[in-house]
This record gives sequence, structure tokens and C-alpha cells, in this order.
Amino acid sequence: MKKRAFLNCLCFLLLVVVSAGQAGPIQVATAPSGSHVYRASIAPRPESKSASVSAKTEQVQAPAKAPAKAESAPAPAAKEVKSQPAKSVKKTKAAATSKKSRSASSSKKAKAKASSTAKAKPASVKTASKSAAPVKKSAKHVVRRTVSAPSPATAQAVETPRAAEPAPETPKAETVMPDVQETRDVAAVEPDSGTRVRPAAGDDETASAKDLFLNVKSAILINMTTGQVYYEHNADRTIQPASITKLLTLYLIREAIAQGRISPNTPIPVSVQAVKTGGSRMRLKRGEKVPLSELIKGISVVSANNACVAVAEYMGGGDPSKFVAQMNDKARKFGMTSSRFRNPSGLPDRAQLSTARDIAKLSMNYLRTFPESLQIHSMTTHTYHGSTHRNANSLLKTYKGADGLKTGFVCEAGYNITATAKRGNTRLLAVVLGAQNSAVRQRETAKLLDFGFKRVERENGLGNRASGPSKKPKA
Repeated sequence: MKKRAFLNCLCFLLLVVVSAGQAGPIQVATAPSGSHVYRASIAPRPESKSASVSAKTEQVQAPAKAPAKAESAPAPAAKEVKSQPAKSVKKTKAAATSKKSRSASSSKKAKAKASSTAKAKPASVKTASKSAAPVKKSAKHVVRRTVSAPSPATAQAVETPRAAEPAPETPKAETVMPDVQETRDVAAVEPDSGTRVRPAAGDDETASAKDLFLNVKSAILINMTTGQVYYEHNADRTIQPASITKLLTLYLIREAIAQGRISPNTPIPVSVQAVKTGGSRMRLKRGEKVPLSELIKGISVVSANNACVAVAEYMGGGDPSKFVAQMNDKARKFGMTSSRFRNPSGLPDRAQLSTARDIAKLSMNYLRTFPESLQIHSMTTHTYHGSTHRNANSLLKTYKGADGLKTGFVCEAGYNITATAKRGNTRLLAVVLGAQNSAVRQRETAKLLDFGFKRVERENGLGNRASGPSKKPKA
């Protein structure tokens, strides 16, 4: 019985030792980052071993050879053999914990290094930290996985968290300083009330409504001294010229006087047709004869329609239409291609049309040919037969340097004016058509003349600066 019991115990121990030897070593796989440890469970020994796994399992496999020698050994030896694998397992666990502590210390060093780089590059690390945050969360959620067959392939194929890709550095925005322009390109006009000011056009360019807004249908501004067009807005739009037509009538009258075909003292008879003419008029009586010089004043200052009819009848040989034909011929010679005239006074007629550009051509030819005419056009009032009439050109009293030229009004066109002003050696001509009322006409014309004179000052200032010696600023 004792021998049988002893044999049974010996067989039991042998079974235990053999089973412990076939269990195989404990496989430990660590992540490449070194921050987390993946433990594998005990599984049957693999058939083929890799060089890396065999090096780690030599210590564990050594006790497995003990059962061959221990078959004839007594029971205490078997207990001793049984205790050896347990110690080796403890050693492997201790090695795993030490590796874990080393990986934890390495991760702390990596964090410290990351914080130091974050201080050096705050702009780039801010963007990188946002992209690295999800990686940390995924690392925390990595769990221990059980490897069923710890073959060399599977031992190395354990999933590891992907390293965070470095976030691309955001390009730094470069601050580009605008080029400094000359002062002459900064503004065309000072910001007056109701004026839309934009960067001025170049000295060789013509300004438009983008540079200066005028509340009129069309306008043009010309420097008569140089012939340069400073501004234009709808300058070729056809519109009824109204009483500005009288400038062409006056041109033909003064031309006839200059040619000796008529004299300023020539008496001009007043017909019934002239007396019946409506609109603005001077005090003429039917059948009387009025000196031509008085009629010129009445046409220039009072804008007398009846005086125009009287002169047209006289110079046309009793037929005003012949005088009107002379007007159209002269207009063509001036290059007024968009103009046609039907009467000498400018009374409403839809077929009588002109443009701001054509009126500017007429005005410049008139002023250059007969500069002495400004002595009459600058008169603010005219009295005849005890009746005094004022000049409708209010700029003569309100605008510095204004000395002409002619106003006009018809309902369909609005309030028109061709105005001239001289300051220093510069004479400007402004044509404004289609204002809403006489106050708007005066304001917009003054605004346009201001625009021109400020441009002249700027041009003269730049010229003086370029020609004169440069002065050092006072300390």
C-alpha cells in the first residue's frame, strides 16, 4: 500500500511537472512607444521560435528539463522542481513591472521635452497640441489584450497605438506695408458737405463722377489757359441749352460789328413779333428803334428774348430763320457736332439740342474771340426805360473770380449755366446742365470750379517743388 501510494504521488508529481513544462513561457509584448505594456496569457508552446522570443524564454524553459532527471528522485526533489518555475514566473513579472516603470519614466521625460519645446514655439505648439489631444485619449483607452497563440508573428503583431503625426506649422502672416503715394494722389477735393470725395485722378487724367459727384444731368470743366479737360460727367448727353443759345447769337452780332457790317450805335427796330415774344425780356416798345449796344446788354445781362428776335430780324433781312441758319453754320465751324438750333433765343423747342461739350466749345470760342465781352457779362443788373433787371448768374456776387457767362432755364432741361472764373493767370470754364433749381445750379457750379482751382494749385505746387531748391525743415 505504501509503495502504491508512493507511486501514485510520484505519478501525480510527474504529471504536474510535465503539464508545467508544456504550458510554455509567459510572452510579454510591449508597445513601441514604451508607454504601455500589453500582457499575453499563458498558451501552448509554439512550434517555431524567433530569435527575440527565445532569448527571453531561456530562463523559463530551463526548469522544464528537470522532470527527465527527476524520475528517479524522491518526492522532496519533485517539490523543489515545482517551486523553480514559480520563482522564474515571479522574476518575469518583476522584469515586466520594471519595464513598465522605465516606460513611465521615459513618458515623463517626453512630456517634459514637449513642454520645453512648447515654450520655445508657442504659435506652432498651440496648433500641434490640439491635434495631439485625441491621441492621448486613444492611448488611455488601450486595454490589455489576450493573445491566444503566442507565435513570433502574433507576438510582434499586437496592435500598438499610432504615433501622433506632427501637425503642420501654420504659416505666419506677413504684414505688407502699403506703398506710400504722393500727396497729389490722396484726394481731389477737401471733404465739403454733399461732396463724394475719392482719390484724385492723375494730373494728366480727366476726373469724372467717381472723383466728384455733382447733382446735375451733365457737366464739364476746362482749364482755358492750358486747354486741359479737368472734369466731365455725361458731357455728350444732348439737352436743350435754353438761354445759353444766346451766346451764339451774341457771337454773330459781335462778329458783324468786328467786320464793320454793323455798328454798336445802329438803331434796331422792334417789331410786333419781337414784342410778343415771351419769357425773360427787357422793356421794349413796339415800333421803337433801340441802339444795338443796349440790346447787347439786354441779351447778355437780362437774357431778353424780345431783343434776340429784334436783332435776328434785322440781321436776317426781316427773316429770323436766315439768322438761325447762320447760327448752325457757325456751330459746325466750332465743331459742335451734336448741336442744332431752331431759334435765336433758346425758348423751348424739342428739336433745339446741344451738349455740355459743345457749349464749352462755343463758350471758349466766344471768350477767346471777344474777351472784352466780359465787361458786360459781369454786370449784375441792367436798367432800360426805367426798368431794372438783375443778372441770373448769382456766382458774380458769391464766387471769387467769377466774371461771366450765361444762364438758362426751360422746364424740360432744368437749370443750365456756362460760367467762367479767373484766379491769377488761370481761367476756368464750367458748364453745368440740368440742375433741379437755381440754388443747386449755383452750388454745384461753385463746387466744380473749386475742384478745378484746387487742382491748379496742386499742379503749380508740384511744379515749384520740382524746379525750386529743396528746403530743409526747421529743427
